[in-house]
Amino acid sequence: MKQSIFNHSIAKFIAAPVAFIILLFISQVIFKGARIDLTEQNIYSLSQGTENILTNLEQEVSITYFFSDKASKDLTALRSYAKRVEELLEEYVLLADGKLKLNIVDPEPFSESEDLAAEAGLQAVPIATGDDIYFGIRARNESGKESVIAFLQPDKESFLEYEVTEMIYRLSQKTVPVIGLLSELDMRGGFDMQRGGATPPWTIFEQLDQLYDVRWVDEKLDEIDEELELLILVQPSALPDSSLYLLDQYVMKGGKLIVFMDPKAETKQQSNPDMSEDDTAGLNPLSKLFAQWGVNYDTGEVLADSAYGLTVSVGEGRPPVRHLGLLGVQLNGLNPNEVATAELETINFASAGRLMNSEKEGIQFDPLVWSSDYAQTVDLNRYNLMQDPSELMLDFAPSGDSYVLAARLSGQASSAFEAKPEGADTDKAHTAQTEHLNVMIVADTDVLSDRLWVQVQNFFGQRIVQPWADNGAFVHNLTEQYLGSSDLINIRSRGRFARPFEVVQDIQQQAEKAYLDNERMLQQQLEETEQQLAELEQQRDKDSMALSPEQEAALASFQQEKLHIRKALRDVQHALNKDIENLGSWLKVLNIAIMPVLLTLLLLFLSLRLIRKR
Repeated sequence: MKQSIFNHSIAKFIAAPVAFIILLFISQVIFKGARIDLTEQNIYSLSQGTENILTNLEQEVSITYFFSDKASKDLTALRSYAKRVEELLEEYVLLADGKLKLNIVDPEPFSESEDLAAEAGLQAVPIATGDDIYFGIRARNESGKESVIAFLQPDKESFLEYEVTEMIYRLSQKTVPVIGLLSELDMRGGFDMQRGGATPPWTIFEQLDQLYDVRWVDEKLDEIDEELELLILVQPSALPDSSLYLLDQYVMKGGKLIVFMDPKAETKQQSNPDMSEDDTAGLNPLSKLFAQWGVNYDTGEVLADSAYGLTVSVGEGRPPVRHLGLLGVQLNGLNPNEVATAELETINFASAGRLMNSEKEGIQFDPLVWSSDYAQTVDLNRYNLMQDPSELMLDFAPSGDSYVLAARLSGQASSAFEAKPEGADTDKAHTAQTEHLNVMIVADTDVLSDRLWVQVQNFFGQRIVQPWADNGAFVHNLTEQYLGSSDLINIRSRGRFARPFEVVQDIQQQAEKAYLDNERMLQQQLEETEQQLAELEQQRDKDSMALSPEQEAALASFQQEKLHIRKALRDVQHALNKDIENLGSWLKVLNIAIMPVLLTLLLLFLSLRLIRKR
């Protein structure tokens, strides 16, 4: 009997681990792709747009992930972020169904892998130990085309998914994106009436032409090439309903559109000084479409901003003045949650207009760039008559409102036409509605011109471009975002893994407020005492260098009060540290002692219930 019980126990002892291994193997096979993300912002989950792109890759892409694992052994925060990047890339591979390969490399010093990282164009960052840290990604498609993220900066973690997905999407495409460009301005180069010579193409146009297949669209817009993946309009002239209908249907059928248009195209006027003002001033050739898309745009006013106004030279022998119509919009005016503007610092505009949201149902109006609160609109006629930029300062009265200079429109939209108008040269069926509106509007055209963002020098026949503002990066970001699929467009910034200690922050803010209040009290008493000493100084005997009894008493009183307040300041700091330390101690007790005890008691309770049921 005892032998039987013993054999039974041995069988259980052997069967338990075997059953566990079999169950683990089955779970790995059946539930291999199963994921449960319980974080508040779903930081461990890929967006639906990324999943759609990964399941529809046109060709295989291989990714090499470089991270200096051994050299970064003391950089805990960086290693933690690197692990999250690795897990994210493994998730990409899992969803790509064999079309995405991942290779992880540790570029150790003086190794072939380090040479490979340097050859790939990755950025080497030196650390205190004297070693270099590599932390980047190189991706390559079947045809040998490559793309590189030189260094994965932890402070850009919220845009990591977009950057990786965008890189994979570009490399998986087998054709070069086609862009249509319609512009009344001499973006391809022209003739300078003042100098009497040819002008080179704009840097923006040259860069776009190098990266994409840019096709010039006739100003009449009597047809739209079906191969266009993106259409860019720059200060279009008046268009008939037949052309507006083609543009409307292009957008309704999923076409992507970027519009640059402002009340006063200074670049156009500079190329033809005999023209007193832009012949498109005061006109909005796209007003019918704008109204349907929920955008109000008044071409009869120019935006002036005293906070973002740039300083310009007004002539020899005269001091520079601030030009309120020449704006250098900085970080506070750039949307940090949009891919197109999140990583930029300064975008320059000239004689720009403003965009207003009429809150059309179904359409989402996302501002990309906006003015400061120290801004107002100026009548275009008055602006054209201005001889000196300082004239804008004379009666400048900021409204206290912020105005939008660039916006992205998305969502559901209806056609501006009930049916095809007469004269429209198209045989396609009328599309009355779209679920995916893809339109960006920038209320300025001078933002594209070289003079506002780049310095171009001629070096032995070659044009050397040196940007001094982010205008070019802004335009490229807009273009790249719209040259992807609708899935890529809809990828927004991700939540951050690093979560702030909100309770600790509240304690610090309260203590700092008390600290500042006491500091102000000390400063006020110091000023009062100095004033009292000055009054006593006027009353003292000129022949005596010693302090009077009144001065000695006042000085002693001040010293005592100063010591008292300094002690109060120290007490505030000690209280701050004490509160934080107490909070930390309670958290340690909760995590180390209380929670394990509670879990143990819970398991004992469940075990007792199971035993009683048996």
